[in-house]
Amino acid sequence: MTEFRHLLTGVERDLADFVTLATEWSSRCRPGSLAPVTAALARVLDLPAPATIPQS
Repeated sequence: MTEFRHLLTGVERDLADFVTLATEWSSRCRPGSLAPVTAALARVLDLPAPATIPQS
C-alpha cells in the first residue's frame, strides 16, 4: 500500500507540473485565453491552479 501511495503522489506531482507547463505555453501562444485555459485544466485534473500565472 505504501508503494501505491508513493506512485499516486508522483502522478499528482507530474499532473501539477503539466498544468504549470500548459499555463506557460498558454501565456505565450494564447494569452487572451490564459485564465480560462488554466482554470479548465486545473478543474478537469482536480488540482489547484498554479499560484502564479505568467503575465502575457
